[in-house]
Amino acid sequence: MLEFIVVGGGIAGLACAYSLQQAGHQVTVLERSDGLSKSRGGVRSPPNMTCILDYWDMGESLAKRSVKVAKSALIAGATGEHLGVVILHDTLMKALPGNFYHIQHADLHIMLYDRAKKAGVKILHGMEVVSVDPWSGTVTTASGAKMSADVIIGADGYRSVVRPVVVGPQAFDGVRDKYLSVNLIIPADKMRQHEDLVPLVETSDYTIWLADECYISGMRTVSTCRYTLVVGVPMKEEPGEEVWVENCPISSELLRLHLFEPRVQKLVNLAENMTKVKFIHHDPFDDWVHESGKVVIVGEAAHPIVPNGVHNVAMGIEDAMALSSLFSLPATRSQTSMLLTVYEEIRQPRCASVQSTERQRRDQLYLPNGSQQRPHDERLGGSRDMIIDWDTTNEEALPTTSADYLQYFDFDAGQGVQDWWTKWGRATRTPRGEPNRNCDTPPVEPPALDADVVRKIPTRSR
Repeated sequence: MLEFIVVGGGIAGLACAYSLQQAGHQVTVLERSDGLSKSRGGVRSPPNMTCILDYWDMGESLAKRSVKVAKSALIAGATGEHLGVVILHDTLMKALPGNFYHIQHADLHIMLYDRAKKAGVKILHGMEVVSVDPWSGTVTTASGAKMSADVIIGADGYRSVVRPVVVGPQAFDGVRDKYLSVNLIIPADKMRQHEDLVPLVETSDYTIWLADECYISGMRTVSTCRYTLVVGVPMKEEPGEEVWVENCPISSELLRLHLFEPRVQKLVNLAENMTKVKFIHHDPFDDWVHESGKVVIVGEAAHPIVPNGVHNVAMGIEDAMALSSLFSLPATRSQTSMLLTVYEEIRQPRCASVQSTERQRRDQLYLPNGSQQRPHDERLGGSRDMIIDWDTTNEEALPTTSADYLQYFDFDAGQGVQDWWTKWGRATRTPRGEPNRNCDTPPVEPPALDADVVRKIPTRSR
């Protein structure tokens, strides 16, 4: 059994904590907040994330707290004119490893928090980590308290304290995003008081309004209780720290509401406040594991993705699945560094690809209007009034960008670990369990104590 400290009690941190605790280890989570304030924004659970939550026996709870996505609709921002729709029929979804859901961030956090606590994870609030000593595996909090573990996991998000320790100077390199992302929450009961807004809150559609160099997307979360809006506009503010700003007053000028139809303007006016985020783009980091073999980063600390993408939360869940699968292998304590290196090698290509794809798809939403630019309907990859229905459309007829993007959903985060173990696991030992000196993989010690050996990697049927 190993001891882990997880810095950050967000979704990625709790997912790592829960899954590693279930793998037979002892995990402590250090969270800087008081645990009382919960984000009300909406997040998406694509099939590659849903299948992991299903595997962790959270599928039923997820389905009860979420809205299952049936289709995505593109609408002309100024006129409300229908541009196109992508229909997610059962035929398609059955071919993927899970359903596609919208869920409120706070509800997903509560799910993972409750599971982690029941599994025996120790979660400490008001514990702001200010420094990490990677060689001793020790963290220091703002109060001066020191805590040590076999492995420290940095799951502390965009403004990670752990990231610079692992990544080095590359952690401070980055380019300010030229766009600003704004989140708003509208109570559904307020929407039902307006006849023209009722269809939006009664549907499970993911709706995108496209305007000149900006967009607004909307989705229902928490059954019929809330509607979430995401507004993307060009950045006009002075550059500053990458930071979430809570409870900002709504600014029609900032949100460029004059470019959108009356329904959208009415929606925004029903919101009480807005949350905005400024983002810094980073090239994929070379290192996710410190050379000491005692510190690793996950989630947004390891691979920051443009805000409000499809896979922001999913990548952190996948990280947790990969880590817990590795630390469920019949390995010894001395192999900890090797397992973390395997995690890095398995996850980096996948996350770099998702980072790039999410940015490209996000940037397509900011195309300008005008005769010299591509029309907005080309953002869907086809012509006006195009309908993509996988029950009736041949694969050859699908827009290339949409078909390729679906491949990101058909992904098993634990499979890479199983593939590595199948290829290299046995090669690390001789028949007597002694280090294989003729093997290209690092030498492996035989189990010294039963307590040092963790359970065999679990298998999951698709």
